[in-house]
Amino acid sequence: MPAKGSSLESWLQYISSVHPREIELGLGRTQRVAANLGLGKPAPLVVTVAGTNGKGSCVATMEAILQQAGFKTGCYTSPHIHAFNERIRIDASNVSDEPLIAAFEAIDEARKNETLSYFEFATLAGLYLMRKSNVDVALLEVGLGGRLDAVNIVDADVAVISSIGIDHTDWLGNDIESIAAEKAGIMRRNSPTVFGGEHPPNAIIRRAKELDSPLLVSGHDFHADQDASNGTWRWRGHDREAVAVNWPNLPIPSLMLGNVTASLQALKLLPLSLGVEPVAAALSGLGLAGRFDKRRDLGNGRAIILDVAHNPDAMRQLSISLHSYTSQNQGAGRIAAVLAVMSDKDVIGMITALEYCVDIWYIAQVDEGRTMAADEVAQTMKIMGIASDQGHIYQFDSVKSAYRAACDQTEAEDTVLVTGSFFTVAAVHGLTEPA
Repeated sequence: MPAKGSSLESWLQYISSVHPREIELGLGRTQRVAANLGLGKPAPLVVTVAGTNGKGSCVATMEAILQQAGFKTGCYTSPHIHAFNERIRIDASNVSDEPLIAAFEAIDEARKNETLSYFEFATLAGLYLMRKSNVDVALLEVGLGGRLDAVNIVDADVAVISSIGIDHTDWLGNDIESIAAEKAGIMRRNSPTVFGGEHPPNAIIRRAKELDSPLLVSGHDFHADQDASNGTWRWRGHDREAVAVNWPNLPIPSLMLGNVTASLQALKLLPLSLGVEPVAAALSGLGLAGRFDKRRDLGNGRAIILDVAHNPDAMRQLSISLHSYTSQNQGAGRIAAVLAVMSDKDVIGMITALEYCVDIWYIAQVDEGRTMAADEVAQTMKIMGIASDQGHIYQFDSVKSAYRAACDQTEAEDTVLVTGSFFTVAAVHGLTEPA
């Protein structure tokens, strides 16, 4: 245990060393320590969010709207991009080092002989600080899967499953139904579930019936209708009494509309008074770091897009956003992609989803054990038929060197895209500023 007065960095190193495995799914350890701390529900109202993609966007959307409506919020998300403090927000502000350290001290004392993983320590710290801060609504993002994720020790009033795709197959299974069954673990008896896609897997439908959990599905129970003529959209859904709600003329946010739509439905299922005014105000400035995050290079002002997409489904959404971006920006030049990926991902699927949007590739690797070497990524691209003989693929041993080359070798009208993982975006985030 770090000595009294130790830094947050010392504590983060310590909590990384307590458990022998980086990831070990299961609720028992976390539940026992939570009981020792007297941690039950961290807030009067809780929304838990699972999904392959879109979890962070859903949490950010709900947080922004609840803040505009005057409610005190607590958010727990993962992973972080720049600093660990980003994982826990109270009233839309990252927690500072001191309360985090105090939370870790309390958890370490309460765990007795239990070992906790880094993620379990972080989750308990989030719940501890939300309860201590007396938040009105806790918004909890599941880290991996759902059923056995540490976040699932909390019973949610509303469960959100943003999307289902193939990812983390070593832990969750190799097919959609297996993965859906794991994510359905956050559902609770008699409490509603919001599904952000239009075709919920059978595992989710079955689980909803078993639990008598009202299941609200995008495109069936709630809708987003865009109005191209005036650049707005209309949300249609239902409140907790099943009364229809119709909110027109909403500003189009920078986040994926499907995630925003599901978030609105989740909020309307809570016993809160929530009208359209705070929704419109929140959406007009809504964004999230690392999600089609438009920035500028601090060196030469090159247009930068940071996106943490790290599986084929996320890359397909990124491709759609890139097409929209280039079509809406007359005179936009080439897209130069700085790409670094993890070896346990579907790299071919990711590149296939993105290749027709990218003109120049700057392939790199991150300083992380799971990274795929740049030369292996480049070789994979050659096998796929993406040739490098015309100088359109360059290799680098770090994301920073690839990023610097991309910024310096492109023209003023070009855009540099940085993507492939949270690690990739984190490596260069500090070299950019908001656009």
